[in-house]
Amino acid sequence: MAPSSGFDFSKGEEFGQAEKLTARISCILEDYPDGSQILKEILQNADDARASTCMFMYDERAHPTASLIAPTMAPFQGPALLAYNDAVFEERDLEGIQSLGNSRKRTDPASTGKFGIGFNSAYHIGDLPSLVTGTKVCFLDPHRAFVPGARASARPGVMFDFVDTPQLLSAAPDQFAPYVVEEMGGCDMRGRFDGTLFRFPLRTAEQAARSEIRSSPYGGEN
Repeated sequence: MAPSSGFDFSKGEEFGQAEKLTARISCILEDYPDGSQILKEILQNADDARASTCMFMYDERAHPTASLIAPTMAPFQGPALLAYNDAVFEERDLEGIQSLGNSRKRTDPASTGKFGIGFNSAYHIGDLPSLVTGTKVCFLDPHRAFVPGARASARPGVMFDFVDTPQLLSAAPDQFAPYVVEEMGGCDMRGRFDGTLFRFPLRTAEQAARSEIRSSPYGGEN
């Protein structure tokens, strides 16, 4: 080993190959057609989690925006696709849904493994998917632009335990109101939810104009 020169080598600038997450997701969507394929992927995920029931709902409601975890979340309080199943995600499921999958699945859209690359087909719908499962509520923000702290985080999103931190609901009740849907498993955001509820806010024209994933809005007619 060469003797130390006393020079601080950590002062060099960061350099290396990198890929924006939004660009990668946009590329994945080229292999996953819009339409019924999205529902098939969600059903596959429910089956992988050993769910016995799966339901979909188009939620046309516009929810209040006065008390959110961040003002930047307001555009996502509008109409959304909801998907419920009666299985609670395990830790490995939560890890899997944060994965972009592997290159083999990228070239084979018919291959849908456990919360693999196929889940990303949901980004056809909108830019900020979220879910409630067990005692956790999770938001995925590949743009690093909407969820508080996402821009500086290694993982662009946030997960809360809403049972261990009940003050979360009292501090931002409007944020969590969209998940309280009696017909979709009876989630009330106050106690453990024995199921999983996905929420996919539909991409508006304004969001589409700024999106790095898809430039087309997504309406109820889709």
